Amino acid sequence: MDALRGAISLRLAMSLDGYIADDKGGYDWIEPVPSPSLDTAHQLPFDEFLDDVDVVVMGRRCYDQGQHRDYGPLGKRVIVATSRPPLSVDGEEYVEFSRDVVGVVRAARDQGQHCFLFGGGLLVRSFLEADAVDRLTVGVVPILLGGGRRLFDGRHPRLGLRLVDYAVLDGKARLVYERR
Repeated sequence: MDALRGAISLRLAMSLDGYIADDKGGYDWIEPVPSPSLDTAHQLPFDEFLDDVDVVVMGRRCYDQGQHRDYGPLGKRVIVATSRPPLSVDGEEYVEFSRDVVGVVRAARDQGQHCFLFGGGLLVRSFLEADAVDRLTVGVVPILLGGGRRLFDGRHPRLGLRLVDYAVLDGKARLVYERR
């Protein structure tokens, strides 16, 4: 997937009513809903997507939950957006903390690295506000949560997108958009 060299991409799951986490911050609602008759032939499993990623970007909350630990053994650089770095990160040389995460990630993109926004609505919004997202991949899960953390809260700038790929797997639609 050399097309993502030098790109900042977002890939996450969203409920049909626009939430990326439930009202307790949980993700257990992201489960397959078997519908194999609707599955498309072309798929892009997460591990294949991750093979092309150089940098994983996450917010402090994801870091504190330990979600960064999956990426170090895979040789990924992890950048954590935070205004309060921890006192020590023994054994986590692959982790970098930044107050200017958009600037650091843009520099990595400009060096030809594929940067993956792992998540957090605030993190995503900061990249949208800085006009620094090249590709959005959203997996739409067929559930109505009725509340929780929204992906888009209406405080981001207008961004024209074009659909470049789609797939259906186990009842979830994966939609891939790039900037127009």
